[in-house]
Amino acid sequence: GYVTVGAMRWHYRDEALLRLFIPAYAIHVAEEWFGGFTTWIEQVAGGPMSGAAFLVVNAVAMMLLVIGIRAASRAESHGWIAVTIATIAIINTAAHAAGAALTQSYSPGLVSAVVLFAPLGSLTMIRALDHAPRGTIARGVIVGLVLHAFVFVAAFASTR
Repeated sequence: GYVTVGAMRWHYRDEALLRLFIPAYAIHVAEEWFGGFTTWIEQVAGGPMSGAAFLVVNAVAMMLLVIGIRAASRAESHGWIAVTIATIAIINTAAHAAGAALTQSYSPGLVSAVVLFAPLGSLTMIRALDHAPRGTIARGVIVGLVLHAFVFVAAFASTR
């Protein structure tokens, strides 16, 4: 069983749970922006990221996040999207931690990733492991890995 406050509360596709990723992502992007991620990335990628590229990548990601949450919470057939969102949040946290360790410096976005993304991503993934068919989990994890890899490539390409 799981905690019930509504029909599907704390289910991995629960809209109230998934919607928490929206302010978490906004806070994360703000931390990256004001923390100087566009210049910090030079230590890892060899060049700074333009502010325009940063804003475009994150605007597209926010749009996809909102659309994905709506789709995932409305139909079980789109449950893999909730797993994708959780996967990206967990990978992003790991990437910030690895970047901080690699550069031995603060990786802008690390705090919000650890405080917001890690718990939300973990809770969503734990609930998915409890409720979702294995194929849904596999699809969501694979798409999450591919999308985050694409973001990585786009970020690195924008520093050239």
